Amino acid sequence: MKKLTHFKALINYHTTEKGGLVTPVSTGFRASFKFPFELVSYLGVQTFTENELIFPGDSIAVDVTLIGAELFLGKLYTGMDFELSDNSGIIGSGVITELYSK
Repeated sequence: MKKLTHFKALINYHTTEKGGLVTPVSTGFRASFKFPFELVSYLGVQTFTENELIFPGDSIAVDVTLIGAELFLGKLYTGMDFELSDNSGIIGSGVITELYSK
């Protein structure tokens, strides 16, 4: 069963020198999304519609599907910012530009 895309966001991936990505990533890349005033991070699957590969330092519009965030989805709003991280630390930041209805 395919998961519904929850929102579109503009994400700024940090350069490698600033602790960001080390290698390019493609559609299906999973990272943790940390929203303000939320105590937990949510795993999000990213779908890149404009480019096949995203490189360190890129800024791009991304479709995001959050995993296990059903109770949190009602708190999302356009303009909400977030931090993006993986096992190495914070790799980028972003802002929600569009919410998709269920």
